[in-house]
Amino acid sequence: MSGRVLLVDDDANLTSTLELGLAQRGYRVVTAQRAEAALTQLDAEDVDVVLTDLNMPGLGGLEFAERVAQSHPDTPLIVLTGFGSYETAVAAIRAGAYDF
Repeated sequence: MSGRVLLVDDDANLTSTLELGLAQRGYRVVTAQRAEAALTQLDAEDVDVVLTDLNMPGLGGLEFAERVAQSHPDTPLIVLTGFGSYETAVAAIRAGAYDF
């Protein structure tokens, strides 16, 4: 399997763990610790999917999903969080997330 994944999370330990797991499955992983940096990377690199945290300093996951949906509508974005709820899931999908 191959594909390029943009992983956006401010938790360096979680990012490293997810990056390792995805790389072992054949994915090429690009990381960003802030959504603002991820938007710049999206403009510079082709990715097949974006995985993002919900709660981050600065631009949060919902706002990030909205911006990705506007600027890169063909790039699926999946929200990952340890603090999810039904309401948050609905808000993420409405913001443009492919999955929650």
